[in-house]
Parts: sequence; structure tokens; C-alpha cells
Amino acid sequence: MIKVLEHLLRTSNLEHTWIFDLDNTLHNAEQKIFPVINQKINHYISKELKINLDDADQLRQKYWDQYGATLEGLIKYHKINPNKFLEETHKVDNLEELVVPMPNLKNTLDSIKAPKILYTNAPNNYTKTILKKCDIEDYFDSIFSIEDANFKPKPSKISMELFLNKYKIKKAYFVDDIKENLETAHKFGLFTIWLSNHKEDPKFIDKKISQLSDLITD
Repeated sequence: MIKVLEHLLRTSNLEHTWIFDLDNTLHNAEQKIFPVINQKINHYISKELKINLDDADQLRQKYWDQYGATLEGLIKYHKINPNKFLEETHKVDNLEELVVPMPNLKNTLDSIKAPKILYTNAPNNYTKTILKKCDIEDYFDSIFSIEDANFKPKPSKISMELFLNKYKIKKAYFVDDIKENLETAHKFGLFTIWLSNHKEDPKFIDKKISQLSDLITD
């Protein structure tokens, strides 16, 4: 019988709610999707700010590093319309063909007999397309997208507060591939699970896994 992190469930008093990130957690966005979206973002920045593509690329990366999402910097410093930005940069004609689900994705989610919420910096329509292609829509009780966070991305404390308040969550398991997101989650009392192959071991990480299917134990 498949059991999910049984030792954690036995030794903790956390509520059995699981929070999952989307990109590079449930599917490999780095492989095919991010290169396409990053290029679209560069073109959007270049067009709106009237700068060349090289400068646009540097600005995109700068804001992503600084805020966890390029959109946050564009709103703050350039008054970019967030809905227009998301519509133009995340509308990919062949998106479904680019989706690469994580290995044993459905088995992993199926083995977790607890409420699951998706918490992502991605827009809602994009998120639903990914979930549908991975055939995992029914595994999640709710989706909290960047629109739900009033365009405030993880790892912002504002975003986390909006998320936790909406679902009345005080304690839960939080799975993400970005350690900065988990650092914020840790400050709010969540049990942090870092999906990463990095060798570092931050104190705010409660458990590190190298692949999503590590959440399954025999």
C-alpha cells in the first residue's frame, strides 16, 4: 500500500492540507515552456518600454530575481497593465504540446489522501491548461493564481497572507521548487518541502526531495 510521508504525518500535528506550486514542481516548465514565455516577455518589454531585446532580457531577469516574478517590477516601476501583460506573454498557441509532466505525477498526487491547493505565480488560464494537459484537474480542491493574489507574487508576504487568509490555513505542507517561496512559507508556520537538487540545506527547509515522486514511500 502506498503511503505518503507517513513518518511526517505520524510525528507532526500539522493539518493534512497540501499546497503545491505549479511550474517546475508539477511539470518541467524549464525544458520547453519557459524559453518560449521568456522570449514573449522580452518582446513585450521591448515594445512597451521601447528598449532593445538585450536590455529587455536583462530587465526581465532582474525583476524576476528581485521580486519572484517579472510582472511585479514592471507594475512597480513602469505602470504596466498586468492583465494585458499576462494575456500577451502567457498565451502560447501550442502550449499543450510543450507540457512535460513530472514523472509519476498522477501516482504521487493520488497517493496523498488530503486536500490539495495549487498556489502559483502563473495566470489562471495558463494554469488550467497545464492541469488539463497533465490530467490532474480533479486532484486539486482549488487554484490560487497570480490574479487571486492581486498580482503580488510569491515570495511576497502580502501574497502569502492573501493565500492563507482565503483558505483559513494555519498549518500545512508546502511543496515548491523555489527556496525563497518556502522561506516565506516557513515564517508563516508551514512545513516546507523543497523540490531541488541543490546541495545547500537552508534552515527554513523542513524536508528536501530530489523529485516529486519522493513524496511517495512504500
